[in-house]
Amino acid sequence: MRKVSVLAVTLGTIVMSSASAQEPAPAVAPVAAPAAAPADDANAIVCHAGEPILGSRFPGPRVCHTRREWEQIKRDAQEVLIRQQMNRSCNAGTNGQC
Repeated sequence: MRKVSVLAVTLGTIVMSSASAQEPAPAVAPVAAPAAAPADDANAIVCHAGEPILGSRFPGPRVCHTRREWEQIKRDAQEVLIRQQMNRSCNAGTNGQC
C-alpha cells in the first residue's frame, strides 16, 4: 500500500507542476536594444574570426578593422588574384609573352 501512495504523490506533484507551467508568465517590459551602428558607417569597427590555427578546430584570434579598411583589404586581395591569373595565362604560351 505504501508504494501506491508514493506513486500517487509523485504523479500528483508532476500534474501540479505541469499545470503551473501552463499559467501565463507575467508581462515584462521589453528591453530596448542598444543603438546599432548603421551599415554604411565607414568608420564602424567590425571584427571577424581569424584564420584557423593549423591543426586546430578553433578559429584564430579575432581581427578587427573599420569597414573602410575591410573594403580596402578585399580590393587588394582581388587585385593580387587577378594579377596572378593574368601572369599564368601569359606564361602559358610557348614564348612566354602575351
